[in-house]
Amino acid sequence: MTIQDLSTYTGWSKSYIYKKTSDGTLKFSKPLGKTIFFSKEWVNGFLMSNPSLTIEEIASKVKASSNLSKGVSK
Repeated sequence: MTIQDLSTYTGWSKSYIYKKTSDGTLKFSKPLGKTIFFSKEWVNGFLMSNPSLTIEEIASKVKASSNLSKGVSK
């Protein structure tokens, strides 16, 4: 996918995409040295890289952490 495709796919401006490529945040390929391409898999991985937890997931982590703490203190 090209920068235009990525802009359409994500709703990001082209300047934001260029900024994320130049600071190394967004992985890209430049096979011919000029045009930048993005893998949909890379993009989806980036988009899903920092998920928020549901209340149930947080409660589960707290419970697991609490159980570990109890086991360590014995």
